[in-house]
Amino acid sequence: MKLIKSAHLAAALTLFSAGAMFQPVLAVTTPADQDKLRIHTGLPKKASDSLFSYTAEWRIDDGELYRTTGLSFLNSAKVDPNASPSVITKKLVTAMKDGMIQLDPNWRGINLTQPQDQAELTIANKKGYSLTTVTVRDYSNQQLRFDVGDKNFNADGVQVAIDVVLAADVEYLDGFSSKRSPLASQGEIEIVIDGSKPVQVKTDGKTTKQIEEEISKQLAGAKLSEFPLYPNLSNSDTRNNKPFDNSEVQLLNLAAKSVSINVTDPAVGVLTKFKFKDDNHSVKVVEPRFMLAALGVASGLLIGFYWFRNRKKSL
Repeated sequence: MKLIKSAHLAAALTLFSAGAMFQPVLAVTTPADQDKLRIHTGLPKKASDSLFSYTAEWRIDDGELYRTTGLSFLNSAKVDPNASPSVITKKLVTAMKDGMIQLDPNWRGINLTQPQDQAELTIANKKGYSLTTVTVRDYSNQQLRFDVGDKNFNADGVQVAIDVVLAADVEYLDGFSSKRSPLASQGEIEIVIDGSKPVQVKTDGKTTKQIEEEISKQLAGAKLSEFPLYPNLSNSDTRNNKPFDNSEVQLLNLAAKSVSINVTDPAVGVLTKFKFKDDNHSVKVVEPRFMLAALGVASGLLIGFYWFRNRKKSL
């Protein structure tokens, strides 16, 4: 009789635990336009085909991550110097939309918009999706400005990183290009926060880490980090996704509404990174089938324990 009662107790415990673990969760739907990044573009300064690409990553609410990349080659010699920068913006928007074609429509979690004849594009999440990161890679030396609307970056929980890189890292092809230099050429990088006094750093003959060290010393609230704000994409196409070079300038609590970056050294490019809160993301749980199996084993052990104890008493 005691064994039967023990079995009933174990079964009840199993059912209670299973019920507690698999209670339905009330999903929270991310509203549209909660996460956004606005990019104000300029005209390329380099008179050669130079890479500009940007990657947006987003999450289906409490689900999988997806990303897409828009890739363009810009050349100042092929652009009318009197043209509006909006012609470049249009090209960048088209490139990103082309990149999304390969995704199922139900996976496309962002909208890209460009106000008519304006040199700005906005990346914003759709309802039920949330932006996680945006990486902008510019080797064309165009002036860029970024904002998240009318809020400060830190008010929206957006963290920023600036990674100075060498153009040769994406332009060099073994057997086709002359030997690449590990140093910048000649020029400067200028960073402006909210229209304040520009931070200007000469790049002449310096390594990218030396340039970043100078930026981090001059830029209020900045720090030089040996770890990336988020993992770099890396694949065999290093012309677009280069490995992390072990240093970048990070602005983790930027109380400002805009960041402007302007590079005049043709040997230097810049990766600007934005990390969003991604707060509609719960921790993944172990697969339910595994948990049920574990509960079954635990119940078996409990029944065995009571059986052994009762048998010992009867002896």
